[in-house]
Amino acid sequence: MAYYRISEVLSQVKQNTEPFGNINVIFAGDFCQLPPVGDTILYSNLKKNWTATDKGQKTVLGKLLWLSVNIVVILTQPMRQSGPENDTFEDRAVRHVDIAQPDWNNPECTVPLIVPGNVAKNSLNAQFAVAFASTIGKPLHWYHAQDK
Repeated sequence: MAYYRISEVLSQVKQNTEPFGNINVIFAGDFCQLPPVGDTILYSNLKKNWTATDKGQKTVLGKLLWLSVNIVVILTQPMRQSGPENDTFEDRAVRHVDIAQPDWNNPECTVPLIVPGNVAKNSLNAQFAVAFASTIGKPLHWYHAQDK
């Protein structure tokens, strides 16, 4: 249904009734992740009774929109994320990455932080976990898994 909603909004914005407002769209993501919450998996089989409801009709139309995509490029090797040596100062300057100083104790602070690698992500997650435990007055326990 997400593809239907994307197409519907683009069609309204572009004032064009063609799929996706008749503009080129690039879809990016990891199709091996968990299924979307409250939505249908893109590669699921369509059920006969789906057209009986508004949501079902939009799901079917969204699936048909997805199937109308006629150019697919599959990237199989991560480049920038393959290590710190692939995230240079010049890369960060091009992306205008700033050092964020979030207010860890403000529960209203819900801005997503985008960082260049796992080291920064892990550090920020640890800082947030400590601040959250302190805010709610609960002890923090760390459990580490090891990949085999």
